[in-house]
Amino acid sequence: MTDTAPGLPRLGITLFSLTLEQRAPGNDLAALIREVAARDLGPGVEMVAFQSLRGWPRLDDKAVREVRGLIADSGLTPACLAVNLDLALHPGRLLTDDEAYDYVAVQMRRAAALGFPAVRVGAECGPAIMTRLLPLAEELGVKIGVEIHAPLTIDAPPVAELKELFTRLDTDWLGFIPDFSASMRAVPAAVDDAHRKAGIPPELTALTRRLWAEPGPTMAKFPELERRATELGASPAEIGNLKMLFTMHGRMDPERWADFFPHVIHVHGKFYGVSDGEDPSIDFPAIARVLREQGYTGFISSEYEAHAYTDRYSAFDQVRAQHDMLKRLLEDQPATVVSP
Repeated sequence: MTDTAPGLPRLGITLFSLTLEQRAPGNDLAALIREVAARDLGPGVEMVAFQSLRGWPRLDDKAVREVRGLIADSGLTPACLAVNLDLALHPGRLLTDDEAYDYVAVQMRRAAALGFPAVRVGAECGPAIMTRLLPLAEELGVKIGVEIHAPLTIDAPPVAELKELFTRLDTDWLGFIPDFSASMRAVPAAVDDAHRKAGIPPELTALTRRLWAEPGPTMAKFPELERRATELGASPAEIGNLKMLFTMHGRMDPERWADFFPHVIHVHGKFYGVSDGEDPSIDFPAIARVLREQGYTGFISSEYEAHAYTDRYSAFDQVRAQHDMLKRLLEDQPATVVSP
């Protein structure tokens, strides 16, 4: 597998990028992993457990051996397994802390059996649950990372609470998985495809783009969007669709990625399209520089998510383009060594 130079972040892919490709006849998990290897899109491989592993988390030992063997035979390296905490599993109430712990713990044990060194959880897995999971993480040798995805930022209250916890505990087993979607400089062009297909008038898309680009917290813009879109005749369903533009595409300054360190255990390389070696919607040069300066040597899982908007492009080709871009950006300056 092609890799970056020593001392730099390593490249990989999450199979979530291939959400549309996996629907093609014959594209089961084995076929996807083999194709990833054949196209040299590793070495790291991440997957969403509930999406890729039938029966998750109730995998028997035979299934575990088959998945481990499949990854090993492909020459790929397990990087991270995305697990879920479904707090609303039961109608009418949220899980208790004990139930939440058990729900994540069984998935962590299966992740360890599969050979994954880290799991990804969402911000709903707050300080109380993370603290309880720490001994299990140490026992299993599996790190737990909280994904920081748009519209969350380093300053959002739940993220600030986690930052305080990680600093206080001073452990390598808990940390963040920042997602490039938190720091976007433009709305992806693929959004226009989705809005046209949904019949949303262009003036509503243009309004939402203008509001998105204005200063201020993303969540605070919802009332203004609702008011102005309603004045333009938008239906409640259309307004809900427009809000997705805010929640999927964050505006955090990419320089703030430095504030996630030293608690970064994995990185999600979210993107919506690379053309001619550049990404118009995400400032990859700035984020790559921060990762270098912080001495990050873990994996960046390429996460192509334009499939949420359009099926015009091949995810395999897009991940290839992002890998080529990232390798160039990461290797254009010597790696920075950060003292422990």
